[in-house]
Amino acid sequence: MQEAKKKAIALSKYFVSLPHPAKTVIAIFALSFLFGILFSVARSSEFTPLAAIAGGFDGVYLLAFPAVLSAVGLFVLRRKAIFRRASFLALLTVACYGAFYLASLFLSNVVPGASNLVFVGFGVSFALWYFLLMIAFDFRKSAALLSLMQLALFAFFFLTGAGFYSPFDPAGVMLRVFLSSFVFICAIYLMFYVVSAPMKKNLGVSSMDALSMFLSQWLYGEKDLEAVFDEIGEDAETLVWLGRFSGKGNDTLFVVPYIHFGPFGNLGGSEFTHMISAALCPDGRRNVFVFHGTATHDFNPVTSDEAGKVIAACNRALARLRLAPARLSHNVCRVGSVRASAMRIGDSAFLSYTRAPKTTEDINFGLGLALMEKAKKYMKDACVVDEHNAETGDISSVEVGSHIGFEMLDATEKLLSSPHKQSPFLFGSAEAKLSIATLGSNGLKLALFAQGKKLTALLLADSNSVTPDFRESLLSLMSGLGKEHGYSCNGEVMSTDTHQINTVQGVLHPLGADDKGAVFSAVRKLFSEALTRLEPVKFGASSERFRIRVFGTGQSAEIASTINAVVALLKLALPIMLIVGAVLLVWALGKI
Repeated sequence: MQEAKKKAIALSKYFVSLPHPAKTVIAIFALSFLFGILFSVARSSEFTPLAAIAGGFDGVYLLAFPAVLSAVGLFVLRRKAIFRRASFLALLTVACYGAFYLASLFLSNVVPGASNLVFVGFGVSFALWYFLLMIAFDFRKSAALLSLMQLALFAFFFLTGAGFYSPFDPAGVMLRVFLSSFVFICAIYLMFYVVSAPMKKNLGVSSMDALSMFLSQWLYGEKDLEAVFDEIGEDAETLVWLGRFSGKGNDTLFVVPYIHFGPFGNLGGSEFTHMISAALCPDGRRNVFVFHGTATHDFNPVTSDEAGKVIAACNRALARLRLAPARLSHNVCRVGSVRASAMRIGDSAFLSYTRAPKTTEDINFGLGLALMEKAKKYMKDACVVDEHNAETGDISSVEVGSHIGFEMLDATEKLLSSPHKQSPFLFGSAEAKLSIATLGSNGLKLALFAQGKKLTALLLADSNSVTPDFRESLLSLMSGLGKEHGYSCNGEVMSTDTHQINTVQGVLHPLGADDKGAVFSAVRKLFSEALTRLEPVKFGASSERFRIRVFGTGQSAEIASTINAVVALLKLALPIMLIVGAVLLVWALGKI
């Protein structure tokens, strides 16, 4: 299962940021000019600089002009086709047409019928446009018409350019052009049928539709995929824990929903950290920490509308909790690879776990329930949090029955069974929103707990984990900031594991991958603000069970495996389609 997830995540390498359209247009003209020079070399045995320049301009006429006009036409007719993407598609078309044009010229005197390869270029380019407009641009109804537009433009410039100075019958040219397009469109639909089989069989939805919706979300932020997730999802019962710190200058909530904030972008629960925070803080005066509960991708909500169920449960828990003066004890222990932390506040325990600097990934919900039940032997109320703060590139999860799971259970027993002394404490918190690629909409949150000259700092980042080195740097920074103010400061850095930031930038995008300076500056400011807000507070905690529709057991692995199967089929089907289609087309064109 983990290997399938790793392979599915590796698919993000195919998504790249496209260059500025001005650079792309320059590349179109440069590549066309280069092809024109090569066309001139292929046509004539006598090569001169003047002939090369003339050939370059011929290439610009034959390739660059129709390509740019195609990109402009696509953008004008469908503004959703951002010109950056439309121009890059035009660049790919130039490369495709140019390669087949060049092959037809070089091979025409060697291989009988090779001159017809130029028409194969028309067919392949038409298929390229149709495929990408259907899948990447999500233009399902207009893909054929838009593909015909670029086909007509290239055919017009080919004919008016005298077909490389060779005598061509216009009617014959158009017949060959449209025959080529028909052959490759048939091949495209055959490929669609073949690669749709795995997902249709396993999940009841066409692979090509799912891939199209996936790219539509990735590129345009659309949510069509949520209908698919809802179809394959199942109802589950889970819970949310909520703790409130209330003073004269502080009103802070610790919220631990036992769901997963995925799958990516704006789908499902990916934006839940921000949505929950905003809903529980309608007037902007409350600081809401939304932690990563013990839940894997199987607990991804199927749609963003499911946030209402989480928020309703939070409000019920908030209405039930009762504030009272509280005392605090904080203990940390290590068992094997697991470092566990227990903050006991009154009769409640806030437990968190990490394996940093080793990979800290999702913890199975069943194991989380076992940890809570063990904690409730010693405390009236408890929550467990996955700190998720060591991204090493390894994809794994902590499952029931695993060695790591037993280390967590042993660490919980060791922490809570040991004698502890609670004492009064001061509390202060602060938050900041940063516009950086590695941070989600809920930003950075910092909570400080002061007992005499001892300070405990909890830094929560709305990010998809943290690099181990950056975690250490942030811990050192907070320790140094504490010393500057006369405190001995220890603490931890946690992430929400939000998948909101898992977009075209990459699915492994932890805090510390870039913009470190901005984060350091924000933490310094947060530390100062939280210190000024330190005060005695009252505390109360409550939990609430609720039902929510999620991906369901094993569905994440099933989706990942199916995506891998589709990609594997595409890698095989696409070249076979091109080769077989080209061979059959050259044979058929030779008969006309």
